[in-house]
Amino acid sequence: MADQAKAPSRQPDPALPGTTSQQELPPVSGLMSRFNVAFSLMSIIPLLTCFYLITVRFFSISILEGMNGVYFLLALVIALIGLFAGQQLIRDIIRQLVAANVKLARLNEQQAAFVSNVSHEFRSPLAIFKGALDNLADGLYGPVSPDQSEPVRMCQKEVNRLTRLVGDLLDLSRIEAGKMPMQKQDLVLQDTLRAVGQLFSGLLKERGLTLTMELPQAPARVTGDRDRLQQVFVNLFANAVKFTDKGGLRVRLLQDSGTFQVEVEDTGPGIAAQDLERIFDKFERVGHGAEEGSGLGLPIARDIVELHQGRIWAESRIGQGSRFIIRLPASGG
Repeated sequence: MADQAKAPSRQPDPALPGTTSQQELPPVSGLMSRFNVAFSLMSIIPLLTCFYLITVRFFSISILEGMNGVYFLLALVIALIGLFAGQQLIRDIIRQLVAANVKLARLNEQQAAFVSNVSHEFRSPLAIFKGALDNLADGLYGPVSPDQSEPVRMCQKEVNRLTRLVGDLLDLSRIEAGKMPMQKQDLVLQDTLRAVGQLFSGLLKERGLTLTMELPQAPARVTGDRDRLQQVFVNLFANAVKFTDKGGLRVRLLQDSGTFQVEVEDTGPGIAAQDLERIFDKFERVGHGAEEGSGLGLPIARDIVELHQGRIWAESRIGQGSRFIIRLPASGG
């Protein structure tokens, strides 16, 4: 016996009381036909007016006075019909827009859930690959010959890059879903900045770059998630190192009327003025660094800073380096 298709259940549409989100809507062609009818009816009025003006030359005053009332009534009826058709057209358009908005919201939720699930699925195998490669590089499985060391190093580099990409995608999906975990506490910005500087000390030395930190003695206390703020500063340091071939980085911490301002400045090639806002857009990559990133680091950094009621922006000129500025409210500010 053939299966019978069941009619889909229809949930109330909160945006339009008395309707359902699954409610069948008139097709676009139907809306256009209604629009054409309304427009045609309204366009008759000027034609009647022209006809009335022409007849003035050929009829007597008494006849014209009677015709004047007829014209007025016809024009009024046609105008009312056109107005009703126009209102119905507007209601149908609004209903379709609301339905399209609901559909887009569902698609966004599904996309965020998909990215989150895929990111979670990738994390475990990547962690296994990374652990095995690290053990191999350390010689735990036996001596590594010079011919083997370079391929192992390249594999480590790519696994690390994929691990960062998966982490960025997971963070992005959490932020867009409003589910980014935040463990806010009182912390001192000097401690976080020094810790990040220590993380990059080896890479800076390897690339022949300097790091200058100008930090005040008085503790710069803010309320925030230590790990997330460190993630922001790590991203800014990493970008500065990636795009700087000579010179170095300068980090300054300033206080101004209830806020703290962190500046990370480099001596790299700089960023064009038209790109200063675009660099905070998702998947945007600007410049010609030796390595390409995911284009998610700065957008995630911006979102994290905004979750701390702060602000981040960039200042730069071609050939004069770049300066990224973060402003955060002081504790109790």
